[in-house]
Amino acid sequence: MTVRSGFVTIVGKPNVGKSTLINKIVGEKVSITSSKPQTTRHRIIGIHTKAKCQMVFVDTPGLHSPRGKALNRVIARTAQSSMIDVDVLVLMITYAGWHAADRYVLRAVRDVSAPVILAINKIDRLKQKERLLPLIEKSANMMNFEAIVPLSAKSGRHTDLLLEAVAKLVPAGPMYFPTEQITDRDTRFMLSELVREQVFRLLGDEIPYGAAVRVDTIDDQEPLRIQAHIWVDKKSQKGIMLGKKGQRIKQISTRARHSIERYLGRRVYLDLVVKVRKGWADNQADLNSLGYWENV
Repeated sequence: MTVRSGFVTIVGKPNVGKSTLINKIVGEKVSITSSKPQTTRHRIIGIHTKAKCQMVFVDTPGLHSPRGKALNRVIARTAQSSMIDVDVLVLMITYAGWHAADRYVLRAVRDVSAPVILAINKIDRLKQKERLLPLIEKSANMMNFEAIVPLSAKSGRHTDLLLEAVAKLVPAGPMYFPTEQITDRDTRFMLSELVREQVFRLLGDEIPYGAAVRVDTIDDQEPLRIQAHIWVDKKSQKGIMLGKKGQRIKQISTRARHSIERYLGRRVYLDLVVKVRKGWADNQADLNSLGYWENV
């Protein structure tokens, strides 16, 4: 049997469900999720290996025009560069149809030579199922997609159909990763992301975007001791992050610790320190220390 292997980038506007889909396909959490746009800031891969086919899915930040602070520009370039030299693109929209942000992504995808599959996500929320067929027909007229797959990344419904469609398009060739590997990110990165996930989930709309997480020390004893710093841009943000009598940071720490324990399968002591680091999101040296590289 011919071995097939390839890179598959999932693109779409922010908060369309790309990370949820990656996690469902892989079967484990490799990319954090929240209801807020731009939760994903890095290029993250999830590796799905079955029989003689390995599909390396690339999770990307929501595709948007680069503007504002250095962080936003780096995030935008990360998303755009992830479409270069890939074997398949999966463009994701939701059952709500084509809005301006979706059309922006579609225009970017048109310039890519790789075959494109359209995934219509969140169909579990669609109360009027008869609305799906007109959306499929409209989408087919907008671009010559290799396949159009309605699915639910959350429940996993029809993700098998997406995998079948992708498997037909990845080229013949040796596998890129060992069969048991599911991501290319190391433990320290995942720990910082699991803390940042709770920051995004528990705080308001503004603070998470001014916050970053860096794991500074990991002491391998029982329980595992982890110290991480949460960077904020302003003193007022530190007060919000801490909460009244430290209740908010305690809540973030408790939830993050539980997530980390599930991820590692062992007991953890987590020490979170909130630090004001003014201008970190516009300082390339700070961004480099957090893993955001200017030349992506």
